[in-house]
Amino acid sequence: MSPPAGRDSPGGGAAGSGPAAVSRVAGSLPRLTGRTRVFGIIGHPVSHSISPIIQNAAFRVLGLDAVYVPFPIAPERLAEALLGLAAAGVQGLNVTLPHKQTVIPLCAALTAEARAIGAVNTLRATPEGWLATNTDGTGFIVSLAEELGWAPGGKHALMLGAGGAARAVGWHLLKGGLTRLTIANRSRERAESLARQLRGDPGGTVDVAPLDALAGLAPGLLVNTTSVGMHDGRSPVELARVGVREALIDIVYAPPVTPLLEQAAALGLPHTNGMGMLLYQGAAAFRFFTGEEPPVAAMRAALEAELAARAK
Repeated sequence: MSPPAGRDSPGGGAAGSGPAAVSRVAGSLPRLTGRTRVFGIIGHPVSHSISPIIQNAAFRVLGLDAVYVPFPIAPERLAEALLGLAAAGVQGLNVTLPHKQTVIPLCAALTAEARAIGAVNTLRATPEGWLATNTDGTGFIVSLAEELGWAPGGKHALMLGAGGAARAVGWHLLKGGLTRLTIANRSRERAESLARQLRGDPGGTVDVAPLDALAGLAPGLLVNTTSVGMHDGRSPVELARVGVREALIDIVYAPPVTPLLEQAAALGLPHTNGMGMLLYQGAAAFRFFTGEEPPVAAMRAALEAELAARAK
């Protein structure tokens, strides 16, 4: 922490001034040049996003002349913002709420994955316009494998929630060979709608169960894609009654330990939070943006440091 204003520094000048201070500040900032490539994230709001921390850490480690910044874009200005960002030479964007679906008609093309999921979170500039994809599900599947050693092939999973994240998670679980996916959501109508979207592509059985009728369901995996536990200190289900057999992932990452994860720990059930999903979807977006292999260890270190700082 800098000394109070007015106190002399050892070099004889005011604290925070002089060549040493300038050097410290310059060393903490990315070096911007006339050739610096610009990437960013669009959303509303977007000030809370951790993506700039993760992506800029990757650029620095690889020595890339690139920078990643947040762009707060109001929904009613999305179309003009995308045109302006493209015209300004921005080369890639992540997309967060509330734009993940409304951005689709404004893109020149979608990857097959984004088209199947019906939501996007990553854009890359091309001569024809924005190319859109979705790395949320990829991040989830890699997290399952890396953090829990769990693979969906031939298994049954229970998914809580039916929003945008659930679309990507459900599609990737089924693509990975999941035999049965059960969706439980506060709104039965939304759960049924998502089940209809997921049935048939990419395969597997998809059914719906009420949140109050999960006792004894005994899935191999439970996935919480809702925000319950993020701010309210609640758990979306009583875990012991559900009878989860193998693993649990709660995609909430702040707080790092939710009431649902506390229940999993008490039951001795392998579990993880959403930090891995956030990390690996960011790594997949980095690869999509740059064509470079992401420095995952450096990205993880930056993410963990930021989450620790925010928790204080």
